[in-house]
Amino acid sequence: MRKFAKKCAVAASLLTFTATLSLAQAPVAGPAGKPSRKAPTGGGLLAQAGKADKHIVDAEAADRGKKAYIQECITCHGPTARGGQGGSDLVRSLVVLHDRYGSEIGPFLKKGHRTEGSPAAQFSQDKIEDLADFLHLKVNDTMRTSPLFRAQNVLIGDAKAGQAYFNGDGKCSQCHSSTGNLKGVGGKYEAIDLQQRFLFPKPAFGRGGKPTVVTVTPVTGAAVTGNLVQIDDFNVSLRDAEGEYRAWSRIPGLKVKIDDPYAAHGELLDRISDKNMHDVTAYLETLK
Repeated sequence: MRKFAKKCAVAASLLTFTATLSLAQAPVAGPAGKPSRKAPTGGGLLAQAGKADKHIVDAEAADRGKKAYIQECITCHGPTARGGQGGSDLVRSLVVLHDRYGSEIGPFLKKGHRTEGSPAAQFSQDKIEDLADFLHLKVNDTMRTSPLFRAQNVLIGDAKAGQAYFNGDGKCSQCHSSTGNLKGVGGKYEAIDLQQRFLFPKPAFGRGGKPTVVTVTPVTGAAVTGNLVQIDDFNVSLRDAEGEYRAWSRIPGLKVKIDDPYAAHGELLDRISDKNMHDVTAYLETLK
């Protein structure tokens, strides 16, 4: 009987702990079921990181925060909040990363954030929260995790210069032509997708596209050709025409020949400049 009572007591303790943990992790509901914009307070379980600890950016507040940033912060911290003349990188700032709805930024600014040659900026609590939303938006954009992330305009290049690079130093015309396999490509994709596709044309995870073909010649025996599965400094594997998986250790004397249809694009990444990239994008966009 005592053992049963002890087990019940342990079970009750576990249930209490689980319930406490669930309450700590669950976001406090705000108006219309939306997560509360209030920063988490208290120690213990309530201070642990989790879904409830994520700063949810409000788009309108971030827009207001951007105006406040331009007015008070841009001179020192730069137009992208990544640092400037005398100002630190706010995207990487621990104050910003630990902040939730002004919980860290607010006290920091209210102490008086004096800049050289100018008095400390004065921020109301509302303006602090707006600024926090803007800075967290910049952090999210850096990690590409923000639902508010908007790609910037990439059509800033010179189409004529792009055409010259395409047919000249870029060596693109060796495999592509505006009247052949790229005919009408500018009308099929948005500019940002055009840029992505010509820089990184190989589909992810081997989905679609042309396979990389490899021929392995063992020290003894016939050469084997198939679609490359994996290769590193120690091993190489392929799948042959019959679908059979074959693998070898890369011992001395083993010969490996790779035919990668995207090799030219990989080589291009090593030498293309930012200007070349935008010029070619502008040129491809004209092929409609």
